Amino acid sequence: MLQRFEGYFRGPDDTELFYQTWTPDKIRGTFLITHGLAEHSECYHHVAKELSEDGWKVLAWDLRGHGRSEGKRGYVKDFALYIEDLTHLIDKVVKRDGNLVMFGHSMGGLISIRYIESQEPDVAALCLSSPALGLTAKVPKVKEALAHVALRWVPTLTMYNEIKYEDLTRDEDMLKSHYADTLRHDKISPGLFLGMVENFALASEQAGQIKPPVLMQLSGDDRLVSTEASRDFFQHLPSKNKELHIYPDSLHEVFNDRDRAKALADLKKFINPF
Repeated sequence: MLQRFEGYFRGPDDTELFYQTWTPDKIRGTFLITHGLAEHSECYHHVAKELSEDGWKVLAWDLRGHGRSEGKRGYVKDFALYIEDLTHLIDKVVKRDGNLVMFGHSMGGLISIRYIESQEPDVAALCLSSPALGLTAKVPKVKEALAHVALRWVPTLTMYNEIKYEDLTRDEDMLKSHYADTLRHDKISPGLFLGMVENFALASEQAGQIKPPVLMQLSGDDRLVSTEASRDFFQHLPSKNKELHIYPDSLHEVFNDRDRAKALADLKKFINPF
């Protein structure tokens, strides 16, 4: 019988952060989900239910400024706080019922990568869905210039994040649910944007620090993050146990697009031996 739980933990600056778990009767390990920019943990309910049927305890959390966590929508004082929050979550909340597999989508992938590069933790595997390692979406030059000015003078300012739901999935039902989802937002702050750009370079420079097996699942038509940057990152991973899957017709959210059954099957095949 699947048990559901929702709770909160505190970040390093006492910010209250939401998390939820799906726990089966027999546990083979913990699958930890870190979502992307402007979404939240509940977006992975369907993935969690599928994996729990295979014996995985799934834990998903809301980044600060997202979902049911505290913080201004789309704002973070310093990108490093996301990594510190993830560290607190793993140290205080994650109970090691077997192996720990980390999963990150888009910006959540970048956060997961930077966590492993800086901490070198005991992780059975790292799974990445369209990780943010570079941008495809064109940011207006005036907005980029404004970000540098605003970071100094009005750091809590938030702007439109340039994410269009039609660039996330081709599935009409998923699109409708995205528009109806009141926990999604369309904001990004200067510090968050510039912090992402800075960590794109750091992630690539330190790719050799990632020792666990890695699964990368990429969109073949990603209009937000760079598939080519992910390919390059993959080539620099030292693990002999690594897989790269590209879904040619899928948009950014491969687990919400029409090919999601294939993406989920590939994910299960990779993690279930652990």
